[in-house]
Amino acid sequence: SFSETAVYFKERFDLPLSLDEIKAVWTRMSIDKYRHEVPLKPGVLEFLKYCKENGIRTGIGTSNGSEIVDAVLTSLNVKEYFDAVVTACEVASDLAAYEKTGQYKGVYHVLHGAVNPMVGVQPENCLVFEDIPAGIMAGKAAGMPVIAVEDDFSADLMDEKRELADAVISDYRELL
Repeated sequence: SFSETAVYFKERFDLPLSLDEIKAVWTRMSIDKYRHEVPLKPGVLEFLKYCKENGIRTGIGTSNGSEIVDAVLTSLNVKEYFDAVVTACEVASDLAAYEKTGQYKGVYHVLHGAVNPMVGVQPENCLVFEDIPAGIMAGKAAGMPVIAVEDDFSADLMDEKRELADAVISDYRELL
């Protein structure tokens, strides 16, 4: 989780900052990067609109903190399309995040890396979209089918992503 990583960095690099200060610096850096350098993946907006119009619930499970997720969803202007968001700070691990969010029927998307468990649906009735191998493995371990998403940021991991996932897309419009 975000907090556990901060503990590791503080101890490993003997940082003089408090854990809260470390997380605050990372949060500011991440928000700035996401706002200015990380666009939506191709076809995501069309896909999210399709889901909303067709009553397909969507959620995000992420290892990022809630402040980062909120800033990203707001800056990308897609917050309204997600029914719920769960961060790793709210659960013990990414797997627990998938299991918690897996109670939603429909699409379960992890941006970077994504939900209040109120609907009560089995994991096999969810669909995970992931762009990194660790996220693909977490989704699979939680019993959810996973679609790997190709992107420039993890192009060097594509062979591993193909091997781990149930399917691969490069553009969300492929699903429409």
